Amino acid sequence: MYNPATGRQELILINDETEVAIGRNVAREIAKEKQLWQDRRAQARVHSIGGRIAQASDRSNLRYEFYILDDKELNAMALPGGIVYINRGLLNLVTDDELAFIFGHEVGHVAARHSVKKLQSEMGFQLLLTLAFSFAGEKNAKTSGDIAQASDMVYNLIALGYSRQDEYEADTLGVKYASWGGFNPKAAISALEKIKKAEAGSGKVPIYLRSHPYIDDRIKALEKENGL
Repeated sequence: MYNPATGRQELILINDETEVAIGRNVAREIAKEKQLWQDRRAQARVHSIGGRIAQASDRSNLRYEFYILDDKELNAMALPGGIVYINRGLLNLVTDDELAFIFGHEVGHVAARHSVKKLQSEMGFQLLLTLAFSFAGEKNAKTSGDIAQASDMVYNLIALGYSRQDEYEADTLGVKYASWGGFNPKAAISALEKIKKAEAGSGKVPIYLRSHPYIDDRIKALEKENGL
């Protein structure tokens, strides 16, 4: 298939319905471990900005959902199928334009199908074949079990982080979607600089840097590739 987010022809064996099912399974696991931040004003902000970014993306056919985790760590992540999380700590640090870039980056992972391609590369052939054809006929216990197994794999793969290439690609898409959504794309640089400053001198490897390339490298790549 042609992937408009990456501009490449790609072999995608996991259909949208199965991808969404995998993402929802992962979301249920996250709900067991983390609490959502129930702040109405913050939720309205996240839904408004996230919605604009989702509609501006190359994969706007999905039903995106945006949630705030009650966690002070500076982090955000996206699940297959369009569920996006941002931690309270990161949300409170950034402006609306900077938040648009962060959501654009996470939606970019979904639009480019980074987690799906990563899952495909890690799965055994038989399991992948079952998932690839799970839309044919009625769902059964075997298919549900396979989706659950794939969900466990995705949970672990996301925790390990994406490749540097995928992260740079998501940054480029984040700038594009922020711009298409009516936000200032240059806020990508200020968002990364804020994260870098906030994490400086923490004495430990921050969670954001465990799952993303070094911020200086990302800033240089954005400036070179996107003229920011």
